[in-house]
Amino acid sequence: MKMNKLSVPISLTATLAFIVTCALSCAKKSTVVENPLPAPPEPIPTNAAPAATKAPTPPATNGPEADHLLTITNIPAAASTTPEITNPPPAETTAKVADNNPPPATHVTVVEMPTTIPAAPTNFYSANFTTNACCANSLPAASGGSCTNFFFRFRAGYQHINHGDNNDSYFLSAKMYAYGDGLRERAGKNGWLIPDADAEISSQYLPKSDFNSKPGSDAGLRLRADFTWPWFHWTTRLFASTNNVCPFCQPLTLGLGPTVNVGFDHLYNESAFQFARYAGARLTFNRSGFIEYTGGDTHGLAGTRQQVVTEIPFYESRDGEVRYYLRGLWNRGDHSKPDVLEGGLFLEMPFSTLTHPCKWGDLVPFLK
Repeated sequence: MKMNKLSVPISLTATLAFIVTCALSCAKKSTVVENPLPAPPEPIPTNAAPAATKAPTPPATNGPEADHLLTITNIPAAASTTPEITNPPPAETTAKVADNNPPPATHVTVVEMPTTIPAAPTNFYSANFTTNACCANSLPAASGGSCTNFFFRFRAGYQHINHGDNNDSYFLSAKMYAYGDGLRERAGKNGWLIPDADAEISSQYLPKSDFNSKPGSDAGLRLRADFTWPWFHWTTRLFASTNNVCPFCQPLTLGLGPTVNVGFDHLYNESAFQFARYAGARLTFNRSGFIEYTGGDTHGLAGTRQQVVTEIPFYESRDGEVRYYLRGLWNRGDHSKPDVLEGGLFLEMPFSTLTHPCKWGDLVPFLK
């Protein structure tokens, strides 16, 4: 019984001693493990990106220590990235310098602009005027496609004449155009003296002399030369259109000036020549058409006479060389004799159209 009472305190003391020794051994182990902790801060001076990549290696040994290491390494990495944001990239400074310097090409165009630009007289057509596909062009084009001031045309068509009778006949003529645009531009202030001219010789029906025993009309030959000074010009876009068969499908240019026409009429069955001379004013429509009012006389037709002549183009080919005209003439004297009335439908084209089959399609009006 005494031995049992002593064994209890001994066992208690033995257990306490065992617990103490275990605690001391654990304390030693913990101190040994905590000693390597200061080593990880060494990669802190390096960039933030390597610190983030090396941090996941410690969790393979111990979980709690890995969490502790992550918090320690991320703090300086975040601090190191903040100063980099405050510094602007060097590319922005170079771009600002480039923006302050404009391209030199713009300065060259402004500085080298001429102070004065040579120009032709405003009251005349330009010598370099080019045509388009409109049916009421201002200036016909040459066979080469460029502008010309001197060219020939062949005209043919139908004519009706009334001089106390009514006769229908054919009409054939050759007409020459001569525009003085180039001469006017070179003449400068004296350009108003240079006219536009045209001359036409035609075979048609003509009025007989009023003193003829059988008045009326008969076949004959007519020669006319016209001189017009285009002193005034107006341009309007009232009739501008994109329809290429319209008679006024471009901006309309009106010209007004004095005109003089001289020539003679000759009947084939008579030997006499009837001289004619008239003067007045002409209103042109883009040069292709005109209306003129003149006064004068024709030998064989009694008295002083008034005359109105008009030519209106209603179709023109794309190259401006083939045209269809409506022509009318009214000649009236100051007596009871019958007036002279002429009307006709004419085709005008260059002579080369007959020798080039590829251009025969232009002879068909309103064909696109």
